[in-house]
Amino acid sequence: MSFSRLRPTKNADGTTAAVPTRTYSYNEAGVVPYGVGRYGLADEGSYWTASTVIGTDLTAHAAPAIADAETKPIIHMFNAGPNDVYIDYIDMLTTIANASATAVGFTIYLDAKGATSRTGAGTQITPVNVRSNSITSTGITMFAGAVTAVGTSPKKAFSRVVKEFIGVALDRYSFSFGNGLTTVPTTSYTAGATAIITFGPPIVLGAGGNLCFCQVSPSGASTAATFQFEMGYWER
Repeated sequence: MSFSRLRPTKNADGTTAAVPTRTYSYNEAGVVPYGVGRYGLADEGSYWTASTVIGTDLTAHAAPAIADAETKPIIHMFNAGPNDVYIDYIDMLTTIANASATAVGFTIYLDAKGATSRTGAGTQITPVNVRSNSITSTGITMFAGAVTAVGTSPKKAFSRVVKEFIGVALDRYSFSFGNGLTTVPTTSYTAGATAIITFGPPIVLGAGGNLCFCQVSPSGASTAATFQFEMGYWER
């Protein structure tokens, strides 16, 4: 058999016996990837990051309300590839806050529409593989900003108030998914600019699915927030 340090093409589930008799999608025999932790994923070319340009702000929605649900994401991901996508982290910097909001919250909606749920707007973001010589293409199409979307049977996988005050410029909201409460979350009981760490559940975006990351700002006025962000995910 041949060997390849980089991840091979994914195989569909099947019942045909192989050697070993139980394998994963890439013919693995229940092995741990090379390296340690996320470096194993990066080593085989499975880890991606996506970000805005430093100093370049994206404009979010004006007055994002709870009732908007998944229709007004500020980050939209469509998985057009065959692999599952695992969200690792999202880090956001607010440069202009949504005016008059009484709190700052975020939600994540998922669906299995089979086609993109994005209907318009937003700026396309190009994810980058963190392995320097990887030629693997991501299955993710990503837009960020004041994106509009219409999903099919969306389900709310994450919902959290991260700041109990009006947001202000230079607020930083960091989200870590799938790691549990590994440390005590940063308190958000301050009206000033705050760096807030929030822990969320594992989020897996299957093939043909959409992810809508939405900001909720109750009582928000017409002034839209602006932000910069970076996020990491892996595909397998």
